[in-house]
Amino acid sequence: MDEKARRKQFLSFLLGDEIYGVPLAECKEVDHNKKILKVPCSPPHVEGIVNLRGDVVTILNLRSLFGRMQNRDEDKYSIIRLKGKKESFAIMADEVSDIIEVEEKNFEPCPSHIDEREGRFIRNVALFKGETLIILNHEELLRLEDV
Repeated sequence: MDEKARRKQFLSFLLGDEIYGVPLAECKEVDHNKKILKVPCSPPHVEGIVNLRGDVVTILNLRSLFGRMQNRDEDKYSIIRLKGKKESFAIMADEVSDIIEVEEKNFEPCPSHIDEREGRFIRNVALFKGETLIILNHEELLRLEDV
């Protein structure tokens, strides 16, 4: 197997001090600080909807989904649009970091002490330049489209 085939690309982003990643191939676009319209009677993990290039996109708040404190700067955030099967869907991040490549040998299984509710959204973790990258299970996030 050649060297390139053993590497995976991720779009990395921050939620507080934690570094997360989603497969780059599953990302459609990134935008910043768009006005989000709250939707009445939506689940707590749905931040609202936004107009991105003429599409109405549902915004998922990972902080709420993972039970994290809402301590981010309310006026500064990024939106990562994922390739959904049905509707336009995106996740909210404090800040998009970079596109990174991680070698397969650096992947570890999801730690067993992770809460089951949160754990289903985490595929695995990877060591990258001395940091731990939490790799999200984008398929599981996209299942939230049906909720």
